Order: sequence, then structure tokens, then C-alpha cells
Amino acid sequence: MDRLHVHTSASTYIAAARLRRLGGFTFLELVLVVVILGILFSVSVMSVRNLTPKYRVRTAARELGTTIEQARLLAVSRGEWTGIRYVLDPPPSSGNPEPPPYYQLIPPPRAEFPDQPLHERKPHSKQELPSGVSFRAIRFAGNHTVDSDTATVVFSPMGNAGSHIVVFEGPGGRVMSLKANCITGLIDFYETDDVVFRNFEE
Repeated sequence: MDRLHVHTSASTYIAAARLRRLGGFTFLELVLVVVILGILFSVSVMSVRNLTPKYRVRTAARELGTTIEQARLLAVSRGEWTGIRYVLDPPPSSGNPEPPPYYQLIPPPRAEFPDQPLHERKPHSKQELPSGVSFRAIRFAGNHTVDSDTATVVFSPMGNAGSHIVVFEGPGGRVMSLKANCITGLIDFYETDDVVFRNFEE
């Protein structure tokens, strides 16, 4: 009888210990998990920081590509000249001594002024480049390049004018070029600044 009691008590103790073991983690295990998660988080943050400048330049190029498509489609659908004005070196203002570069879509003329020249039209709101991103150059068909002040690209109603290349520069010297070929309607992106127009593309 005593042996049975001892055996039952030992079995109960072992079962209870197993339940406690299955029911949670030890303090040492929790510390190890926290340390591993901290290391993984640090590595991921470093990776994101290294990639951020690259994606800032890419985002700026993609957004400009959308604006170029809009300007070209407006010109063709409305049968009027449109444009994009690039401001590579914005003048300082009292509120911002170093304003970021920007561009503006120049819309078709208003119905009441159908002959309004491009330079007299009110452009759309400024599209500023992300922090640390700038225009390195605007390159036109024929490879004439503007690398300071302002540049205006015009899009014809026939869809045969407005081809140009925009070279962006981001943090760490990252470069991306956007090439808009208005004859084909294609917009291509390159991670280099030596993109040019060939004779058959002009």
C-alpha cells in the first residue's frame, strides 16, 4: 500500500513538472528571444536606411513619368500645346533659403483664350523633388543639355514633340535617368546618367 502511494505521488509530481514546462518559457529563453529579435531588427533598419536614397530617386522619377504622360495626353486629346517647366535652381525665399527643385505642368489654354502662349498660362502646382534629390540635367532631342536655372519642354498636339531626358541625382551620388520618347510614347528608366538620343529617335 505504501509503495503504491509513493509511486502515485512521484507520478503526480512528474506530470505537474511536465505541465509547468509546457505552460511557458524560462527567463533565460525569453532573454535569448529578445536578443535575437533585437539583432534582426537592427539589421533590417540598416538595410532600409541603405535602400532609402535609392527609392527616393526612383519615386521622383516615377512621379515625373506620370506627369509627362499626363502632359502628352492632354496635348493630343485637346489639340493644344502643353508643357512641363523644370526649375533646377529655385531662388531662395525668406521662408526657405534652400528650396528643393521642382517642376510644373503647363496646361492647355483656357477656352476663352485659345491663342494664349505657353509662357502666359498659369502652371499647375509645384511638384517638389524629395529631400536630397535634385535635377542633374535636362537633355533634349539633339542632346542639347540644360544643367542649371530652368528648362521648359513642350508637347505638340501631333505627339511628335516633347522628347527629353531627365537625369536625377540623389543622396550618395545615386543617379537615375528618365527618357521620354514622345514619338513612341515610351518612358524608360536607367540607373546611369549617360543616356542620349540616337538619330532615329529625334
